[in-house]
Amino acid sequence: MVELFNRQTNQFEPAEIARPVESVDIACFTNDWLPAFARKEAELRAAGKFDAQGVAESNLEDFHWKWEQKIAARRQELRWACHALRCGGKLQGLMFTDTVRHCRHPSQLNEHMVYIDLLATAPWNRPRFTLTPLYRGIGLVLLTEAILQSREEGFGGRLGLHSLPGADDFYRDQIKMLDLGPDPKYDGLRYFEMTSDLADAFLNP
Repeated sequence: MVELFNRQTNQFEPAEIARPVESVDIACFTNDWLPAFARKEAELRAAGKFDAQGVAESNLEDFHWKWEQKIAARRQELRWACHALRCGGKLQGLMFTDTVRHCRHPSQLNEHMVYIDLLATAPWNRPRFTLTPLYRGIGLVLLTEAILQSREEGFGGRLGLHSLPGADDFYRDQIKMLDLGPDPKYDGLRYFEMTSDLADAFLNP
């Protein structure tokens, strides 16, 4: 059973993951997520803080990701899967995964894995974006889903991803993924991997 923790009520609430995403998820992103991003961008611009530091401090680093276009473009390609996390009647998280990547870490070099191409939580759940974030645990739930997909594909739970700077500590320190350092071929973003053993430890702490 999938659950998210409601910070306002201090209670766990039932959630669900849909794969692939449906029109209701895209509508929520368009009608609810995008206006919130636009308001925060306008706020930062008005304060003269719409730069890399201000965007990172406001947890807005992914505001430019074109989810609608990517969903439409990738819908017919078997390598891609888009996961929607719903709770409380709304879209709370989104994740794109890719199944044609290979591992880089020496312990699992060239093994198949699930690559997390994009992962995002709704703006109202983000610390620093809002003073009263609503749900906690979106990233953990979606990472669990990616591990389960990796196992379904026969990849043993192996994962890879490039992290936005504001999430480096989350993947390295909280998730315990292997930090392979900045990737010069990917805008210098840090690249992380999870082995089968680390996936087991994540699922069975």
